[in-house]
Amino acid sequence: MHVLIALNAHDAPAGEIDGLIAARGWRATTIFPHAGGDPLPATPEGYDGLVVLGGAQDAWDDAGFPAFADELRLMRAFDAAGKPVLGICLGAQLMARAWGAEVRRMGGFERGLTPMRTRADDAVAGAAGPSPTLVSWHRDTFDLPAGAELLLSSADCANQGFRIGRASWAFQCHVEATPAILRRWIEKSPDLAERTPADYARLADDCGPRFATTTAAGTAIVEAWLDRVASR
Repeated sequence: MHVLIALNAHDAPAGEIDGLIAARGWRATTIFPHAGGDPLPATPEGYDGLVVLGGAQDAWDDAGFPAFADELRLMRAFDAAGKPVLGICLGAQLMARAWGAEVRRMGGFERGLTPMRTRADDAVAGAAGPSPTLVSWHRDTFDLPAGAELLLSSADCANQGFRIGRASWAFQCHVEATPAILRRWIEKSPDLAERTPADYARLADDCGPRFATTTAAGTAIVEAWLDRVASR
């Protein structure tokens, strides 16, 4: 099996996904489609699944990031071919756009280990159980596209995940995150320590032993998605 990974920001890598793909003996090709990188393929040919990762960009900023148009097109092409697609954070927002929904500011910033609630009987989202705790790091949200099924919600963000089309799953939360990735995002946000020291302390604590539960939940979701790739 061969999985294509679209990297939207160098500080938002595939994390756990890389190791889980390698553990199956599969191949992963990572492409950074923005300035300084390489273009995405024109078609899904030669690939069995597509992962679109996160980033700090606004999902609607086509002028600043013209490669978004290629990502939207490729997500729809993979789904039309029955090849599973996994969108994470910005990737989930782009998937919502690809299926005609609006992405917008949510009026706050959801950060750190976040309790979720499973909203539907789905083999991928449900693999993490009814109340998983997963990493959030976003200030934007999206409307559910027409025909989508809501999979996950949190207290501050109703639309944390959805399933749509033949084989597409979107997660606003970071199912791929590791403690090192979360720590990097915290360190890149020095305003947290100065303006909200209690929140900064909470986030720093999130990178500790409690992260093991989050790793298990994220891994369960990714593994279940990889099972969909294997069974297509």
